[in-house]
Amino acid sequence: MKYSHLKAFEKHLESAAPVHFAPVYTIICKDEFNRKIAYERLISHLLGEQISNPMALCIYSEEKVDISKVMAELHSLGSFVSKRVVVIHHAESLLKAATEKLLAYYENPNKNVYLVLTAASLNVSTNFYKKSERVGIILEIAEEKPWEKEKSLKEWIDQTINHYGKQINPSASQALLKQMGTEQAIISQEIEKLVCYVGEKRQISLEDVDAVCIPVNTETIWQLGEALFRRDASTALRIAVALLQEGTPLLILLRQIRSQFQTDFQVCTILAQGGTGAEVSKQFGYMKGQILERHVQLARNYGMARFRRGMILIDEAETSAKNSSTDHSYLIERLIAKLII
Repeated sequence: MKYSHLKAFEKHLESAAPVHFAPVYTIICKDEFNRKIAYERLISHLLGEQISNPMALCIYSEEKVDISKVMAELHSLGSFVSKRVVVIHHAESLLKAATEKLLAYYENPNKNVYLVLTAASLNVSTNFYKKSERVGIILEIAEEKPWEKEKSLKEWIDQTINHYGKQINPSASQALLKQMGTEQAIISQEIEKLVCYVGEKRQISLEDVDAVCIPVNTETIWQLGEALFRRDASTALRIAVALLQEGTPLLILLRQIRSQFQTDFQVCTILAQGGTGAEVSKQFGYMKGQILERHVQLARNYGMARFRRGMILIDEAETSAKNSSTDHSYLIERLIAKLII
């Protein structure tokens, strides 16, 4: 069975609880933030009261998963918990040998284990996708058109702020989108800042947004990403340092770079699996004509290995930015030096 909307997927989880869940769940969503939300809600339903028990959840998040360890975990009896969940993140990176072993497992899944796969994208024409849908449940959230994304984000902003017991003026909501772009994780951070800033005040105004939220120059950040994919060190350094000097927070800068890496990594994955430009356009509706050609060329030039290594390096840089007092200019310069190798 397959769902395309989170609300419908949640209704399934509510009706299936506590003993009628599928043996395999697959969450596919390009947007990391929405994929994480869907994943967390799924885990919450599957584990219920056991969610705080570390023995009930086994997570494999490496780019190259040791499938023999996964299979051993899937077949384990789990003496100390009644139900367990085994998670494989980045399922789009699974090698053929790994998917074949999982397909064999689908024939007789362990009744005491739920397998959860998450991915930015999966090829719908593969046997692995088809059998994952036949044996279990797939939630595949399609990428929205720009105008659809803006509309859904406005609704999400209102809902999120209402969750905090507050409201936001329409003009303030529009300004938040205009200043921060459509990266949901970044908007979420800005909402938290706004809630703290207004204190006991129930209404968030345009003046509050202007006072708290630092605009992100997404066009310039996109140029930074392209410079990295071209491995043009001097251009990348110049743009990154300028953005920091303009007041762009390092964490926002890193998350925008990661978003670009995730997108073109998916393009690279489609091409590496023998896919065509048409299949890339099907996955990313806005990639047509010259935009498509540019993404394909950059993805091919940068290469699969650099993308995988790059996302790990970006995560490490974010951890350093959060947990150390190292100068931000030095952190971004060091990251760029590693990303262009």
